Amino acid sequence: MGKHDTHFTSPSAIATDLNTDHLTVHWAHGGLSRFHYQWLSDNCRSDQRFDINTRELRSFSYQHVMNDPHTAAAMIADFQRFGLVQMIDVPTEQGEVERFAEHLAHVREIAFDRVANIRVSVDPYTLGFTKAALPLHTDCSGYSWPPNVMVFHCLQNDVAGGASQYVDGAQVVAQLRDENPEALEVLTTHDVEFRLWSGKADTLSQFPPVILNNAGELVILRYANWTVQPLRTVPFDLVPQWYDAWRALAARVNAPENRLSYWCEPGEILLINNHRVLHGRDAFGDGEGVRHFQQVYMELDDLAGYQRIVGGQGGAR
Repeated sequence: MGKHDTHFTSPSAIATDLNTDHLTVHWAHGGLSRFHYQWLSDNCRSDQRFDINTRELRSFSYQHVMNDPHTAAAMIADFQRFGLVQMIDVPTEQGEVERFAEHLAHVREIAFDRVANIRVSVDPYTLGFTKAALPLHTDCSGYSWPPNVMVFHCLQNDVAGGASQYVDGAQVVAQLRDENPEALEVLTTHDVEFRLWSGKADTLSQFPPVILNNAGELVILRYANWTVQPLRTVPFDLVPQWYDAWRALAARVNAPENRLSYWCEPGEILLINNHRVLHGRDAFGDGEGVRHFQQVYMELDDLAGYQRIVGGQGGAR
């Protein structure tokens, strides 16, 4: 489009002028409004989902994020928009993921491990500590407020297999709304018990698997088959309907076209929105090699606060 291309819009707006850095709207009553494109982008209400067929992971230099607050703020902005970002050239030292979290905000402590070592364990309380395939899921569904930021750091990965899998739950929910709104209604209406426990801790919550806000946007997706408890909270005559809805959700979660398969290299960190992005892993072999990740949880509230302060929008200004 040219610098002053004019287009008719809504009945209350006569025309719009597109300029190099802003949009001018001419209103029917004679006034005009001017909107900078960055403001429009920041306040866009359209669905922001990562398209696994057309986009690569948003990638940032770890050193730039750690040393330049504005780069860190840009990384957080992309994370808020897409739910999944990557940092590269990360030192492969144990504890680095905790240092990152404490540099920008705080580690969210949970009942199990402050810093989880994701590798084969002799006494695993979850599939993540085995060599088996890990189905797509979200973490910590047993909490009334699951941590919403996972920080996943690859220290060593030289095994055969074990590729990571990611699916955007916001996209899955949108597809279910279009294809099977009755199933989505069931999954947003009835509470279900979710539980994850070990010999030392027990987490139990009771919520619908899909929680939406008043605008119909995804707030929290709880999806992990091994944490769903008997359906004591679903009316008995609706149990078959609930399972039909759960299977419809599972079909979209596991649809190949919704999946991003990614091989994590040592020296990478992935930030994953645990309220939105499902993650999993292919099985890996019994041969030589080590697969070792470290992981902490954080809260998006803290990261968003850091971003506002860097941008000069903090409360104490």
